[in-house]
Amino acid sequence: MSLTPCSYCRQRPPEKLAQVTWAWSPRPHERLAYRQNLCLNCFCGHVLALDKPFEPEGRLCCPACGIDTEHDMDPVYVTAYVPGAGKMTYEFALCGACAVEARVRAQTNAELLPDRLPDSRGQATGNSPAVSAWDRLGIRPRE
Repeated sequence: MSLTPCSYCRQRPPEKLAQVTWAWSPRPHERLAYRQNLCLNCFCGHVLALDKPFEPEGRLCCPACGIDTEHDMDPVYVTAYVPGAGKMTYEFALCGACAVEARVRAQTNAELLPDRLPDSRGQATGNSPAVSAWDRLGIRPRE
């Protein structure tokens, strides 16, 4: 049994949970991200349900409702660490209405992650205690 309950259904399944980070940009140069731990059923229902193949013509369509989002999309990005499968990334070209629904589900019992600067190369903003301790010793990261 998992020690941590699923963020969405709150059940403790027998298998390990997937760690899922949902991210989107509400405004230019701003990023919101939430992290959840999802059981197999919730991962399939909330993440994999949106993983649909692209249209044959290469046009973007909302994976939730199917409308054209080529010129008007509200993208949501997902990075998941699935037990036994490793890191998986998804980009969902959602329409505005479906993006709202996906973002509400992404925030359910989730941890809000700190905003990252565009030039941080994936590192969270601010100094972590470990970086500060190294910095106090005079050891600086390579440029």
